Amino acid sequence: MFIGKWDVERKDDFLYEGSCQIHKIDGISVWFFGVLYNKKALGYDPAANEAEIIIEIYREKGYAGFAWLDGSFTCLLRTPDSAMIFRDHHGTSYQVYYTNHCFSSSLIRLKDIDGFTAVPNYKALSSFLSIGYIETPMCALEGVCKLGAGEILLWKDGHLRSMSLFPSYTMAPATPRKSLEEYAEEYAGLHSAAIQRRIGASTNVGILLSGGYDSGCNLAALRKIYNGDIHSYSIGFKGDNWTELPLARCMSDTFHTIHAEYEIDGSEISSLPDIVDFLGDPFVEGGLMVNYSVMRLIGQAKPDILLGGDGSDQYFGTSGREVALHYLASRIGMKPFMRLFYGFLNQPGFDKDNSFYRLRFHLDKILHILQGDLFGFPSFGLKDLILDQAFLPEPNRLRPDTRSFEALYTQHTYKSDVEKIINQVILFKASKMADMFGNNLAFPYMDLDLYRFLSELPVCYKCKGDSVVGIARGHATAKYLLKYHYKPLLPGAITSKKKQGGFAPMPLFFKDDRQRARIADFILSSSVVGGYLKKEAVERFVRRYDLEAHDEGNWFWYRQNRAIQYFNLLTLAIWWERFIGDKDSSSLYY
Repeated sequence: MFIGKWDVERKDDFLYEGSCQIHKIDGISVWFFGVLYNKKALGYDPAANEAEIIIEIYREKGYAGFAWLDGSFTCLLRTPDSAMIFRDHHGTSYQVYYTNHCFSSSLIRLKDIDGFTAVPNYKALSSFLSIGYIETPMCALEGVCKLGAGEILLWKDGHLRSMSLFPSYTMAPATPRKSLEEYAEEYAGLHSAAIQRRIGASTNVGILLSGGYDSGCNLAALRKIYNGDIHSYSIGFKGDNWTELPLARCMSDTFHTIHAEYEIDGSEISSLPDIVDFLGDPFVEGGLMVNYSVMRLIGQAKPDILLGGDGSDQYFGTSGREVALHYLASRIGMKPFMRLFYGFLNQPGFDKDNSFYRLRFHLDKILHILQGDLFGFPSFGLKDLILDQAFLPEPNRLRPDTRSFEALYTQHTYKSDVEKIINQVILFKASKMADMFGNNLAFPYMDLDLYRFLSELPVCYKCKGDSVVGIARGHATAKYLLKYHYKPLLPGAITSKKKQGGFAPMPLFFKDDRQRARIADFILSSSVVGGYLKKEAVERFVRRYDLEAHDEGNWFWYRQNRAIQYFNLLTLAIWWERFIGDKDSSSLYY
């Protein structure tokens, strides 16, 4: 944790706790929090002080040289007349909250600075209710910004500006330059090297197993280079057929790990106040409680390093079918009609489990192809819920690149999958939950060499289909190159079963009537109701959820989205009481 002020004349205003590499020379000072994985590849001794490396790179290449650093870190660099903070490629170390005067890795600690007053950013909170998180650079508090993953924040002469060290506006579809076999061998070698860099010389390695390809490929690659004990950890769900524990056990048996598992039963929601306090901005995602539960499962007997399979889907690109449908609709002139029909369906009268709801659900994904997952309150739901329509979030202005299917697929991969889903959702929650329990979690698929390799991989080896029409019909193989190489190395039970994991069935947390009643009472008694939300709208939502709570015949994604909306309301109420109401987190249990 760190906190400080930009004024370079007051160097004693920077305070920190925990492990930090520090180096100061010739007026340049560096505080480095985290780890570098590619010191050797950069030409440095693996035992070298990271802060010294940062100063050497800065002297030789300026801040542009920081784009070659692969690791999990947040770094502050000060010169006599300037300061800068930069984060690793995917923002897996400390978050940075900042104003024109100060900065901190903790939103709650930022409130402790003299003169700071916590005022809600209502538009940001509305965005949270809609999508489950607040996009950078916005923050839940007015006048505060967040530094994005892979970004650098520069302060000089009292002015701040931020920029990306990994700009994606130049990304374009790659053309084939090698055979499939050559690509597969290169990918496997880079993946293995990424794992080796992260485990180093450790003899106490852990791995997260979901029962799918990504964690399975991590384990298969790890076993090729490491013969020691491996501790594996998996999460399931009590009374729910979405559990992948049998598949995780299959992987454990195949590759001889020391296995532990835990089944979520819904009571874990009582830990939400602690989670909200730790995360800073309000945040909800279907896998949040999975990450929380697996990190808690590990306990005190911690491996030196844990390997997670996060981000592989997004590096290769997701939503191939929706991308193809959007592209085809654009090419044949169908988008205006789809928008018109979507506008007709996007109203309260169709917000019930029927064929119209399902059609709107799929149109959402197709029409808003660059906006990422849209779980949460729809636009008409927000209008009904919040007190002032001026609090509605701003629409996304990024235009889809429909010059070709490959161009749109590539744009979606970087602007949605990487910059939103990986950086601000998946790796954010995974790394923060690991930090909460003091676990050292690393993500081999997020290796910088793999990122650059996949940026030059043709789309046909990421999403394999006979044609764009075939892909639009659902006849495609996602992560084709990864599966091509690893399928022979994994058990048939894994490769023949459609992956289901990565998120929890959210209605599980609202299944118990007494627990749900306590949650409803907490939300309705919170000052967020009346201060930001309409009481009558929240009461209608609660009554309706109670009527549908035990109707398991409803469509899975209808029930999932309704439960996520409830989770969003609860998280917002907790956040409001903690950050606006200044209540102690221990008093926020329901």
